[in-house]
Amino acid sequence: MKGLICVENITLALAKKMGNYAEELVAKEYGAKPFSVAVCDKDGFLILFNKQDGAKLLTIKLTPNKAYTAVRMGVSTADFLARLQRENLNIAYFADDKFVGMPGGVPIYNKQQQIIGAVGIGGLKEDGEVAAKVAAMAADL
Repeated sequence: MKGLICVENITLALAKKMGNYAEELVAKEYGAKPFSVAVCDKDGFLILFNKQDGAKLLTIKLTPNKAYTAVRMGVSTADFLARLQRENLNIAYFADDKFVGMPGGVPIYNKQQQIIGAVGIGGLKEDGEVAAKVAAMAADL
């Protein structure tokens, strides 16, 4: 793997690129609806949060928590929700008040398949789809 840089954690520069990409993507493919985007590092600490004008107020708390949940659980929040339903688990079982069981959070992997952070999208019907596209873009950088 000569020449390949192994990103080990999300940087602010990468988080900004992800936020900009999310805005461009939603403007181009999802009718420019107002939404929020959050990016956290590999430990779940918030690196970037952007609530667009007109985005729902509940996204202020939920969107960063989606990113946090995805990175801490190591799966998308849609997959986490499916697990909660499949195993009939109450989210309180995990003893973390920040966990969210709704689509829109997706972990980000580096080229070595290590989790380096996560993205959360909130306020759109297609939260999970947008988050997956943003995470895939970040993995390619």
